[in-house]
Formats: sequence, C-alpha cells, structure tokens
Amino acid sequence: HDIGKIGVPTSILLKPGPLTPEERKIIELHPELGERILEPIDRLSEVRGIVRSCHERWDGDGYPDGKAGDEIPIESRIIFVCDAFHAMTTDRPYRKRLGVDEACRRLREGAGTQFDPAVVDVFLSLSWEDAAGAEQRLAS
Repeated sequence: HDIGKIGVPTSILLKPGPLTPEERKIIELHPELGERILEPIDRLSEVRGIVRSCHERWDGDGYPDGKAGDEIPIESRIIFVCDAFHAMTTDRPYRKRLGVDEACRRLREGAGTQFDPAVVDVFLSLSWEDAAGAEQRLAS
C-alpha cells in the first residue's frame, strides 16, 4: 500500500525528529505516486484507488483527496487501521514503539474521526493474546 514511498527521500522517511511542512508535503504525495507506479499494470487496476486512499481519514481530514466516510474504499479503511497499529507498535526513528494495549486505546480514541469505527471494532475484537506474548518476548 505504501509503494509510493519509494519516491520519498530516505532522509525524510528516517528523520529522527518532526517533519517540516515541506517534508510533510513530500510524504503526502506518496499515495498518488503509488497509484502512478501501478498505472501500467492492468491486473492491478482495481488496486490503484485502494493504494491512493490508504491515508484518507474517516472525518475527511486525510490525504490526498480529503475523502470521508464511505467515500473511502473499505479496503483502504482496513489498511489504514492495520497500518496505524503497525506504526504504533514498532520502533520508529522518531520514537519507541508503544505497547499493544496503548496502541489499541489510541485506535479506539481515533474511531469516528481518524478511523472507520466499524473497522476499529472488528480489529479490536481480534484476540491479542498472541500479540501480547510476542510483545513480551521482544521486550526480554
């Protein structure tokens, strides 16, 4: 879904501090770039719009098109929640990973604004026993 990040300079992707407004604009171009990368691949024609919409927010405050609610493909809404969870629970150059419980709390907090609340509900209904065990193993 983030194939367009191939066009974002590594210095921005791995920056240890906050992005400048100019750097944020470059990052926010990656969904459109991803769509363009997939353009010549006929078999992936249905995927292009999904890739383009993976950073749209439920409340319309996402990018690149400012789509809201059901305007966003369901596949993109699912990817957005999964991607956010993954981003929160892995170390990043600019911060340490969060625990599973905290990441789930933040997803719940963003339901209805950032994320499709129905997708968050389904995601949070999954069994997190394996994830919590993996988290403990990683910490030791």
